[in-house]
Amino acid sequence: MKTVDIIERIEGEAKLVCTWKDNLIEDARIEFLNFRGFEYILENKAPLDALVYTPRICGICGQAHLKATVEALESIYETADYKVELTKKAKILREVGLNIEIIDSHIKWFYMFIMPDMIKLSNKDFSSYEPLKGEKWLRASSVASETIKALAIIGGQWPHTSYMIPGGVVSDPTLLDLSTMGNYLDNAISFFEKDFAGVDLENYLNFSKVRDIEKIDCDLKDFIDLCFENNLENEGKSHNRHIVLTNSELFKAGKSNKRLINKIDLERIRENNEYTFNIDKTKQSSQAYGWSKSVKYGENYYETGPLSRAIISKRKFISKIHEKYSDSVLTRVLGRMDELAYLLYETKNMIKKIDVNENSFIKPNFSLNEISEGKGISTVEATRGSLLHEINIKDGKIDNYNIITPTVWNLGPGTLNELSIAQKAIIGNNSIQKAQIILRSFDVCSVCTTH
Repeated sequence: MKTVDIIERIEGEAKLVCTWKDNLIEDARIEFLNFRGFEYILENKAPLDALVYTPRICGICGQAHLKATVEALESIYETADYKVELTKKAKILREVGLNIEIIDSHIKWFYMFIMPDMIKLSNKDFSSYEPLKGEKWLRASSVASETIKALAIIGGQWPHTSYMIPGGVVSDPTLLDLSTMGNYLDNAISFFEKDFAGVDLENYLNFSKVRDIEKIDCDLKDFIDLCFENNLENEGKSHNRHIVLTNSELFKAGKSNKRLINKIDLERIRENNEYTFNIDKTKQSSQAYGWSKSVKYGENYYETGPLSRAIISKRKFISKIHEKYSDSVLTRVLGRMDELAYLLYETKNMIKKIDVNENSFIKPNFSLNEISEGKGISTVEATRGSLLHEINIKDGKIDNYNIITPTVWNLGPGTLNELSIAQKAIIGNNSIQKAQIILRSFDVCSVCTTH
């Protein structure tokens, strides 16, 4: 028997196609069918045009695409033996913008994507989480909408901002602007403490044992209780291999496959299009069933995302949860919401470090249009995981643009020899509702995947 479910309430749409045997999912694949073509659109464009195009790949993680683009462009300068200079202020404003975007996304994801599906597993009254009308849903939506205004202060708008350019940012916030941004963060912190986790933020950040989960209250406790009631602490497990491509103020790069290795070699990343549609049908495999490629590091599939970041960075609380419950739905969601706490705390402190008297932008000595040939590559930790942008320019124009998104890492097709991350997590399950929750635990983004 085969079932086909349209996965909505994501960025775009996807199909979850499951084959059943003896009431268990024997095979699963995620089909991404809405091609967009940004990589092709960018060909023969001026390099700086990418700063306008790529933030529009996604309405949720446009900041991540912008930051990846600008850093890839800056790395092209190095092929011409020139190092782009950035002030501390510019670096912080870029990181703060990305962090605020992730904070906004984490809140929306929990209340608008995870909990509406979780409450379907229970006969209890969880109507406060119902989309569009539930009290908790509306409260979270309001908080997220207020928080993202902090990004609009430095970005000029949200989504699809383009305030990062080679050499810095075109943003010069005043002390009043920074104070206002801090106030928006304070509002989100108050929400975390009073509505979401029911515990003081700094006390939460000191959690270091599995039993600290018992201190959690409010909305996050509802999720935890629903997980244990429905065995989701044991379901949704995949290969338990994790990768993070980027070092930042909050995250460490590395991979974990039974042991932790902090050195990442980007040359070992391999894309595969055996099951991927091609705009040139003469080059398309007969096995193709969607627009997503698959990607491996070396010979293996690796999960990326907030859980992976927690494991690689050795955050104590989630590391202990992971030791006990492995890479289950419970652990994956807790990893993401644990990251929310750290982002709130660190971003508030980063705003305080901005020196308004420092320059926001240092103009490079020459234009990218003057570089006859060059290659740039960058990685950024986006909301859903590691994002990679690679640009080749020739005669001052973009010759080739390649993007590998977190959803490609997590939900791309597997091969005959090995299941992909999401396939492994879903196969063997006995419930389509749980299969959908497992899929959502990776946070599906169709538009990024079919860029």
